Amino acid sequence: MIQSYKKAIEMESIASLKLEQDKDALEKIRKILYQDKDFIIDRLIIYLKRELNIDYFKYKIVDIDNNIADILVKKDSKIFKDHIEGKEYLNFNVEELIDKRMFDNADEIIITDLNFDEKLLNLGYICDSLNYNFLSYSQDVKDKLSTFINYVINKNIYKK
Repeated sequence: MIQSYKKAIEMESIASLKLEQDKDALEKIRKILYQDKDFIIDRLIIYLKRELNIDYFKYKIVDIDNNIADILVKKDSKIFKDHIEGKEYLNFNVEELIDKRMFDNADEIIITDLNFDEKLLNLGYICDSLNYNFLSYSQDVKDKLSTFINYVINKNIYKK
């Protein structure tokens, strides 16, 4: 066999193996960041009840831009009653609900996911929203969400 050709085949084989390993590593990372939505949200509701003594329920809304958001709603939320309940869609962008310039929403509505898979929860969305400069959540809610998400991600990183 021609030596240069043999060398090129070996290089291709090594590169293919590396690509496969990278693909497997990427899949493991995705499993960490994208969790079973119902399971994680149910646990989050229990955690928030225990830590903040607030009852939340799950709800799904569509906004004027056709964004679909999974939210947690505080029992007896004034924002929910005034702006969401009974409406087919919001007449504003859903992320305005967590913008302190638009709503005084310390703990009433928590957006858990936006435009993502029906069965999977994108934990990155919550992490990114917690870094938003105009986030209206109270410091307690921010802290509890951060602690919960950190726990879920770490648990899955170190899972054997």
